[in-house]
Amino acid sequence: MTTATSGAPGPPGGANADLGKLARGGALNLVGAMCAGLMGFVLIVAVVRTYDEALAGAFFAATSLFLILNAVSGLGSDAGLLRWVPHHLALGARANARRTVPIALVPVLATACLAGLAMVATAPWFAALVHGDAPGETTAMLRVLGLFLPAAAAQDALLAATRGHGSMRPTVLVDKIFRQVAQVAGVLVAYAVDGDAAVLALAWSLPYVPGVLIAAVQYRALARRAGGGGAPAPVRDLAGPFWRFTAPRSLAQICQTALQRSDIVLIAALASPREAAIYTAATRFIVFGQLAAQSLQQVMQPAVSRHMATEDVAGAQRVMAVGTTWTVAVTWPLYLTLAAGAHVFLMVFSPEYADEGRSTTIVLALTMLLATAIGPADVVLLMAGRSGLSLGNNAAALAVNMVLNVVLIPLFGVPGAAAARAAALATRNVLPLLQIHRILGILPTGAGLWRSIAYAVICFGMLPVSVQAALGATVPALALGVALGTAGYAVLLWTGRERLSLTAFKALLRRRGAGRGPTAASTPAERTVPPMEERMLPPDRTVPDGMWPGAGLPPDRTMPDRRP
Repeated sequence: MTTATSGAPGPPGGANADLGKLARGGALNLVGAMCAGLMGFVLIVAVVRTYDEALAGAFFAATSLFLILNAVSGLGSDAGLLRWVPHHLALGARANARRTVPIALVPVLATACLAGLAMVATAPWFAALVHGDAPGETTAMLRVLGLFLPAAAAQDALLAATRGHGSMRPTVLVDKIFRQVAQVAGVLVAYAVDGDAAVLALAWSLPYVPGVLIAAVQYRALARRAGGGGAPAPVRDLAGPFWRFTAPRSLAQICQTALQRSDIVLIAALASPREAAIYTAATRFIVFGQLAAQSLQQVMQPAVSRHMATEDVAGAQRVMAVGTTWTVAVTWPLYLTLAAGAHVFLMVFSPEYADEGRSTTIVLALTMLLATAIGPADVVLLMAGRSGLSLGNNAAALAVNMVLNVVLIPLFGVPGAAAARAAALATRNVLPLLQIHRILGILPTGAGLWRSIAYAVICFGMLPVSVQAALGATVPALALGVALGTAGYAVLLWTGRERLSLTAFKALLRRRGAGRGPTAASTPAERTVPPMEERMLPPDRTVPDGMWPGAGLPPDRTMPDRRP
């Protein structure tokens, strides 16, 4: 068994040198996540405030089905592109990188077209299932959404290709800002113009068309900037490894999306569209924290991959521990505030939503405290080459969610769905944690993690609850408690910045030098880190299949092919 202290020693400052990159990439992603979360929230408010509860619930169920089918159509190609495009670029095989994109895109488009046709053809059956009182409106929505499924799948694949070229900007600008803002504006315009269900679906799905065009232009610019790089390898030699790596991730991604969206569909089918709308509103706030956590995990993955490829398990442990500490520092204040003021937040929708959705918000907010404190265990598991275990974990979580939803929704309604989601989230996060501890000896714990947890609990758990207990569960009381907590939290983070590794965010203030050498503002530890090429494995070291040190490097860094 490999442990966190065994294996070859990592490169000097390996994990520490990654912290500046994590800070820069995470900050950009967090900006996009904040916009996406805010616009997603505004979209829910706009729909439930302008349309009746039944139609709103049917709309949420229809768009959830659309997103599930979009994940199915993607075939896990985003993971494959993020693995192989940087790999080819790092080895100087730029022609192979360019050819990899159509290898992924063509099957994705074909699958999306078939899924869209299936969505159109089965629209009456699904509409009768989730909206028996007025199936015609839901049928019209589903048929409109099905037409835009190929554009959505192609956009996601092309944006993954741009991330493979080392650029997060297209994803943030196109998917997390432009599409979200356009969908909110479209929904409001649709209600003002017509208010018809089909027009509502059209307004929500239409932004995918300019989105895919912008993504294509952005990818083409990045590919041209990367250059040619010689003759590409035969399609067969590139497609085989690509899809062998991608297939398990495809199934795992489908499970993840189904876990996130199936409960809304099941509530609409087993209870009513009205209760589906209440559940969607009650869980909308949770998405803010999930987006923030995912933003940090996206930039952690290449760093963990490099350390695992060189068997530097201690370096991977360091990156995971710091990333988990940052995730807790960002998300726990939100989740604790939601749990403390769930009724107040849900009043944004209506008093009825607040009364019936309060328990759901509290249960899921507390569950997310556990999920974020565990850290990106699934990312580490994948980078250790255990994609099969990852698939099994996600399938187990989906099974738990589906079975408990079928049992609990008819008995308890929306609270039953919340309990099912909580059990599934615990399954999805605890299983990989146990596995990486058993296989690698890795845990996300560290002095910074416990300190971050304590700071958040004091400032956003105990303080807002105490203020509301004294002044009542009102908006001014919650606002006062959160304001006091925020001020105290800022002071605690500043005094504990070294222990929380927050000093890495100084990288955001540095100006890049003209070359690859360190800038004048670089720390001594960073100045001693040798280039990645000098930290390659010696010829007698074996690299696990699918994990090459070049994965995730910027496209201008090239590495010799030293595979054994």
